[in-house]
Order: sequence, then C-alpha cells, then structure tokens
Amino acid sequence: MHAIKKLTRAIAVAITPLALLSACAEQPSIQQGEGAETILGGLAKVDNSRADLAYVDPNADYARYTKVLIEPLDLDNVEIVQPDATRSMVNRYNREWELTDEDKAKLQTAFNDAMEKALQAGGAFEIASDGGDDVIRLEAMVTRIAPVAPKDDMQSRTTARSTVITQGGGSISVAIMLADGDSGEPLAIIKDSRSSMNSNMWSVNNSVTNMAEVRRNFSSWAKQIHDGLLAMQARGNAAAE
Repeated sequence: MHAIKKLTRAIAVAITPLALLSACAEQPSIQQGEGAETILGGLAKVDNSRADLAYVDPNADYARYTKVLIEPLDLDNVEIVQPDATRSMVNRYNREWELTDEDKAKLQTAFNDAMEKALQAGGAFEIASDGGDDVIRLEAMVTRIAPVAPKDDMQSRTTARSTVITQGGGSISVAIMLADGDSGEPLAIIKDSRSSMNSNMWSVNNSVTNMAEVRRNFSSWAKQIHDGLLAMQARGNAAAE
C-alpha cells in the first residue's frame, strides 16, 4: 500500500479505471504519439474518461491477467471536510466528524465485498490471495470524505436533532492503482470523486442510509474496473490479430 501512497502524492491524483472507458458523451481514448501526456514513464492519459483522472499502460498484455489481488482499502490518510450545519438544516453539532476503527473496518469490508462481487461476475477473473504473473494487484485508498451532516452517533447528535434530512450523504474521493502482481509495475492510476450533494432528492440522513450510499459508490466503481479490464483485454486481442 505504500506504493499507491507514494504515487498518489507524486502525481497528485485519486477512482475508476481503465475504460471508464465506456459510456461517455465522447468515447474515451488513450493518448498516443509524441504529444501524449504520460506519467511514470509509460502510463498514458485517458481522454474523456468518466473518472476525474485516468492513466493506463497502453502496451501492457492485459490478456494474461486472469486474477485480481484486492488489497485492504487504505483509510490512514483521509481528509475529512467537516459538514456545514446550514446545508443539513441542523444546528451546530457537538463534535467533529471522524472515522473510528469500527467505521474503517465497515468501509474495508464493504469495499472488498463490492470488488469481489463485480470482478468475479461473468467468470472473467478469479480473486487471488497472492501475487503472480497472471495477477493484477488492486490497491485503493480513500483520500477525502465530505459528509453533509453531523455523524449519526450519540456524541454528535442529541435527541432533539437526531432526525436529519439532507440531499444525500455527501461526497467521497478515492485513488486506485492497478499493478502487475509479479513485478509491481503500475498498469493504471485513477482519481475520481462521487457526490450526492447536487441531488434534488431529500431524505433521512443516518448511518444506514449513508452506508448504503457508500456501498453503491463502491459497487459502481468495482463494475467499472471489471468492465475496464475486459475492454483493455479486448483492445489487446484486437491489436494482436
């Protein structure tokens, strides 16, 4: 996990991958030629990516990867933007919003479950327990959380304001690195954020609804990683024909 922290700081980037490479107003494409924007010597920028930023190795042999090693979600350096009391229509809350060890464990479990389910869909990939030359290593870290309401616990919400109505739970940003499971060489670096704050739907904000929103985001990103890897495999196979 130290590798993704170092890379993320070095190039100032964080999810969704490869062919997020699908379903854009303009078709995503990997920059090529002398003018291509590259990082780390070989990762080329993906134009029109659905992610905030995406870089991939266009020359990697993706067809040989049949397994994915999912590293635990890194939550050690999350920037938490404290909620605006006026946005959630509540008074000033009692303490700052923070991630507890229990919160981190729940997030790691939700992330791993979402990735395992999506990556194994259709039988294209197996979940690996160790590295290897047919393995992609997936390392992810949450970089920023911006909740829109006080945390749903006894210390942060008094009985008088325990029911909170908001436009979604807030926003979350993550960074992902996909790397060769044998050499550790990066295959993709991605940065992306998801926000529900622009939604017109107002609903109850509590620990259950917030966690459901996080799971939906993780599942969406996981499916995009799965579909992106398949797209890169198809791209490589087509080039080889």
